[in-house]
Amino acid sequence: MTSIVAWAGVDTRGVSSVYIGSDSRISWGARHTWDQGRKVFACASKPSIFGYWGDVLFPALAIPVLVDRIDKAGISPSGETVINVEQAVRSLWRDYPSKERRDVGIIHAARHGDGMLGKFAISILTYAASSRTWKTTQVNMPHSSSLLRVAGSGAAAVRATHDLWQASSARNTSRAIFSAFCEALRSGNDAHSGGPPQLVGIYRIGAGRMYGVVHNGQRYFAGSHLPGNEIPEGIEWRNELFERIDGHKKQRLVGAQRHSPR
Repeated sequence: MTSIVAWAGVDTRGVSSVYIGSDSRISWGARHTWDQGRKVFACASKPSIFGYWGDVLFPALAIPVLVDRIDKAGISPSGETVINVEQAVRSLWRDYPSKERRDVGIIHAARHGDGMLGKFAISILTYAASSRTWKTTQVNMPHSSSLLRVAGSGAAAVRATHDLWQASSARNTSRAIFSAFCEALRSGNDAHSGGPPQLVGIYRIGAGRMYGVVHNGQRYFAGSHLPGNEIPEGIEWRNELFERIDGHKKQRLVGAQRHSPR
């Protein structure tokens, strides 16, 4: 299980970014956990990002395949990748062992086109083991920065802290959503959610982005802890308040906007 959120950042000109955040805990029943499991993914050359909740094995194996295919695929005249993600997921699932089919959810966010002409889209693909059916839901884009989807075993805890942040001066901002998510993880209210937060996003221009996160004074990338001498180059870093961080110093960048706790 997990805690996962998807949201859109909106400025005066419209939707400017879409993000997916997740925790890093993988659970085996109530006895064993591992807090460095990757749950979000970003394409390196295309504006597509993914996250998942529920059963781990299928999405953890299938999403990297989708990412590689999208990165190497062509683009249609309308600016969309020629890969149909829903069809690709169903094709991978077709011969997945029936006895291993459990509830799972996959979030896919993408941008079609670039700049102000680009359009953001979010699709939610869910499989219900009880009915043995897949369902795909399209998420409408908002007019202000908004939490668009929260799912997983920690969803109630995330909604509770999100309500608190929405009552603060930071309401309706990306920083409020990510800060609320991190606060929910720190609370420990969901035993199946934990470890460092993970974050991916897409902007109006460029490919998907995997962010480094400073959590409890330590660096993490895709959920894994980084030793002091290993600092990936060319990535953005954020802390739990969504401030832009120097990955080397683990401090807010000079000139970056300061964000306050609620």
